[in-house]
Order: sequence, then C-alpha cells, then structure tokens
Amino acid sequence: MRLLRIVGFILAVVTSAALGAYSYFLRDEAPTHPSLTRAILAPLVPVRDFFANTGAEWEYKPSHDGRLLAWYGVDWTKTVIRIKRSGESRPFLTLSGVEFDDFRWHPYNNKLIVAAEGRLWQIDPAKPAHDQWADITPRGFQNWRIVSAASEPNDRLVVASNDRDPALLDLYTVRQDGGGKQLLEKNEGKSFDWWLDRSGVPVIRVDRLEDGGAQFLIRDSASDPWRTLTKAGASDTFAILYAPAAGKPIYAISDRGRDRIALVTIDPQTGAETVVAEHPKVDARKDFTLADQATEPDFVTFEDGYTQYRSFTPAGKMFLKLLLDGDNPVDFNVIASSPDGRFVTVARSWREQSFEYFLYDLEKGESTKIGEYDFRRHKDALAETRPVSFKARDGLEIPAFLTLPHGIEPKNLPAIVIIHGGPAQQEVWAYNHDYQFLANRGYAVLAVNFRGSTGYGKNFRAAGYGQFGKAMQDDIVDAANWLVGEGIADKANMAVMGGSYGGYSAALAMTRDPGLFKAAIVEYGVTDIAYQMQNNPFSWGLHLDEVKRYFGDPNNKADLDEMRQRSPLTHAANVQGAILITAGKEDRIVGFEQSEEFERALKAAGKDVTGVYFEKEGHGYNRWQTKVKRARLIEDFLAKHLGGRTGSFDYTELAAEYLN
Repeated sequence: MRLLRIVGFILAVVTSAALGAYSYFLRDEAPTHPSLTRAILAPLVPVRDFFANTGAEWEYKPSHDGRLLAWYGVDWTKTVIRIKRSGESRPFLTLSGVEFDDFRWHPYNNKLIVAAEGRLWQIDPAKPAHDQWADITPRGFQNWRIVSAASEPNDRLVVASNDRDPALLDLYTVRQDGGGKQLLEKNEGKSFDWWLDRSGVPVIRVDRLEDGGAQFLIRDSASDPWRTLTKAGASDTFAILYAPAAGKPIYAISDRGRDRIALVTIDPQTGAETVVAEHPKVDARKDFTLADQATEPDFVTFEDGYTQYRSFTPAGKMFLKLLLDGDNPVDFNVIASSPDGRFVTVARSWREQSFEYFLYDLEKGESTKIGEYDFRRHKDALAETRPVSFKARDGLEIPAFLTLPHGIEPKNLPAIVIIHGGPAQQEVWAYNHDYQFLANRGYAVLAVNFRGSTGYGKNFRAAGYGQFGKAMQDDIVDAANWLVGEGIADKANMAVMGGSYGGYSAALAMTRDPGLFKAAIVEYGVTDIAYQMQNNPFSWGLHLDEVKRYFGDPNNKADLDEMRQRSPLTHAANVQGAILITAGKEDRIVGFEQSEEFERALKAAGKDVTGVYFEKEGHGYNRWQTKVKRARLIEDFLAKHLGGRTGSFDYTELAAEYLN
C-alpha cells in the first residue's frame, strides 16, 4: 500500500508539473469588466504564492539568552522548524516529521518546547532525534492550557482546564515534566478569569454577578481570604492586565464612567481608578509588555485610522524608536521576546509591502534583519489601504478601510463590501493577505466597522444592540451606496462578503435588500439566528449576556420570533444574484448544518448557489490546502459575476487535493 501511495504521489507530481508548464501560457484569464480591461493592471500574483508559498519562513523566536533563533519554514509542502545561532545566516538544525501546532523556547535554558500531535514535547537542539524528545504534556487532562511560566527547575506550572465543566475553568499545578497533577483552585461556578502572582498563586479572580456585571476579588496570599477589589457593570468594559506587585498599582483597561476604553491603574487597597492614557475618539486597543512577569505596559496602541502609540517605559520607547519610520504607516506583530524583555522578534510591514523580520536588542538599541516573508517579492504589485468614513442614513459616522487595486484609477470598479465577524469585533488598519488577494484581482475592497463594532466607545457598540437586520444592516447598505456615490464602485457589479456574523450579514444583504449586490460570499455564516441562539456553544456559559444584548433572549417568544424574521433562511426566496457558501465540517461555534440548510432553501427556490464544505476545518480556515481551494473558488466566482480577473487553474490545486 505504501509503494502504491509513493507511485501515486510521483504520478501526481509529474502530472502537476506537466499541467503547470501548460498552464504557464494560459495561467491568467483577463478581466471582463470595462474599467479593468482598459487599465494597466499590476502583475497577477498566483494563488500558490498567496496561500501555498513553499519559500515562506515566519514566526522567528529568540531563546531566553538571545543566542538561538527558531522559526517555521516549508520543506515540500510540510511545515518544519529551523534553528540557527544568532549572527549566522544558515540554520544548523531542521525539525520535521510531525505536524507542528506551536513552539516556544524554554524560559531558562536553550531547549525548544513544541506542541505537535496532541502532545507537548521538550527538544534539546544538541539531541534532536525524535526518540530523544521528552513528552512534557500535562498528565490527567482532556483540555488544558498552561497559564504560568517557570523560572527555576523546581517551579510548578499552573494549568487551566474545563474538564470538570465545559463552562468553567479550574486551576491545577503540575511539575515541569507534566506529572504530579494537583488541584490549585476549584471554580465555584461564577469565576471566569484568574491572575497569578510570580509564585503561581491566584491573587485576583473575577466572578460573574447575577445582573450581568463582574466582581473583582483580591487577596495577598493563598492563606488570606478574598476581598472585593472593585466591580464593573454589565455594560462596562473592565479588564485587569497584570497581576499585582507589592506596593504597586494594578494596571487595567476600563470604560467605567466614560464612553471609551482607557488605560488605568487601580489602587489595590481602595479600588480607586486613575486614568493613565486615553484617546478622544477611540478605545485603547492593545497593551504590549515585552518581559515576562512585568506589572506595567511598555506601550499601548490606539486605532484611529492608522495606529497611534503611547510608550511608558525605556523598553517601550526604544522598541518604538526601532519600529517606526516617520509618518509611514507600519503594521507589526511582536512574535516573541526573551523572558527579561531584552531580545524581541518583530514582524514589520511597511506601507503594506508584506513582512520583514527583525531581532531587536532593546538594551543596545540595535535592530538586525533576520529574514523576510517570501511573498514580499511581490511588494510592487500590492495595494495600500487607507482609512475612510461615511455618514449612515441616521447621521452616525461609520469608520471603514478602503483597499484599491494597485496603479489604476479608482473609478467605476467592481467592488466588494467586507463585513467582519463578532459582531463585537473591529477592523483595523493592517496588512491583510485576503484583501490584497482581492485587490490584485481588480476589486475595490471596503471593510466596514458598522455600528455594534468594538473600538469606538461603548455608545457606538451599544448602537448595535438589538439592531441585527435593522440599523446594523443599514450600515452595510449605506457603505455600498457610499462607494457608488464616491464614483469608486460600479453599482451593477458589487459583491458582499463575510464570515461568521459577517456571513450572516452578507446572506441577509441578499435576502433583505435584493438587487443591491450582484453576488455574495457567505463563509461559516449564521443563517438562522433562532437556531444559533438556541445552540450556542456550552463553553460560552458565563459570556452569553453580551450575545443576548445583540440578538435577544431565545427563551423570550417575542425575541425568538424576531430572530426568525431577521434570518436569511426565512427569506431565501427573495434572493437576486449568486451566492457562494463555504463552511468547515468541524465548526463547533456555527455548525455547518446552517450553511447546508441555507443552500438547500436557495436551491429549492431556484437560486444560483454553490456550497462547498471543507474537511478538517472549523470556524475559520487554517490549512493551506483549504486556503488554496477557497481562493480558487472565490476568484472564479467573482470573475464570473463581477468581471475581475482570475489566475484560473493553479497546479497547487492538485497538491492540495492529494495531500488533503
């Protein structure tokens, strides 16, 4: 059987190579939309380079002392881990033979900790043979997550697990070899988060109150009783960022008593709140702490169009000095840092030209380029995204991000309105691979932060409560009309696209406002709100209040009737135009049965619909095989209905199918 598999693979490779050579001459199908046929378009980037790039290298991480670097690479479609010494150009070791899920360096020695095949392994680069890997998986758990780091050999690790109750996390400790499971803190049914001191002792916990608010409790040690630190109302955002240190205030983010989220401190004795940093228009979005066990942020970001920054420590100031380049917008990810925060690896995209990778030495103030994402060779074909906004029909200002095809006049283009999931999420300015793919095919792309999105204050978010299918959906219609009114979009050739809640809204756009969009792409979408609200994941148990604020209570008959009335499934017969549906068969959040039922209803009504369901995928798509198949479906679907271009057959489709 193995011989047949090898022979089959060789035949597939030969066939793939032959077809690839043939398709070289027929690889692109020209656009048919008039605005694109007259334009000089940027080179078409193949699907394989977007989603199956065998030259890609990413996720560089430094060891605790900065002497070694490890990162992901690709060997013949398989993800591997490479290791090199700092200052050297080539790796001295490549780890392969398993499917890697994640990796990190040991906190106090130069061994690698790797998640693979459902286990956690410790690997000594000096003894890399698979039979030398040490299995350090926490024993005695079905579901687990390590929530502390060790600094000495005798330190025990704290593990969070919901094995006892899917809706509740209990805390346990284990030895660093994974054994010796002991209960640390049993959840009594109301706690949904914990903070640990440097010894791994839970010293802050947060409990859900009956009115939907939260109570934060604190104690000085494991032997001391819990006392109330502060409370947050059901409509407040309040989250503690770090565990307390003796004699220091506790850092948190909070919008209590204000519209927007600010960085604040909390007095551990009195609970008094003091604002440290805030923005007049947007929430404090993300805090960055570069050292393990830090008790204050190095810097925070605010997303008002392009990212803005506030630094608080010498490390934060040095990091931003190395990162930023004048007023040029920069997207970045802190990949990893050494435990003391001195060495930091960073992925940086300057003006959306894909990512370069750097090692920062914050003590010396030095930046060393250690690699770049292979896709960066297409940087001259990539588009730039700019922040925009428009007025909704009721006068509310709606933020959005517009990506236009590179190098052509933004006039009367085929266009796509993108709807994010959540709905309590936010589009931000950033390099986005999917949006670059769509722009490269010739489409104007508008990603909308409709009312109900996060990031713009509690009033903007609350404006979406109970407004699914109404004002929230009006914002999507108004976004499309804005594109047309600005002369950017061809009114007769627009599509709408989204996943999860965005899939719901995209489907609803076709049933509630038929004729506005010529096509829709509905991905792992909610198509029956009533069904979803009656079958939300049980693990959401302590977090359902916010979901109900948006969609109502399924135990209330009036709410349930309204859910059905505002569901795309109920109005499938209204659709005008074509719909592409995709979903993962292992989705535990929005079961793919909703997509199947919507497809069935559309077909029964005689509508133009295609449904594709991916094996081994859940709520969102992670496998390169799926990404290749999905991209090919999307580019052909949009080319047929909106007139953009497509790369047509890509030989990696065969590899994606065979290696699925």
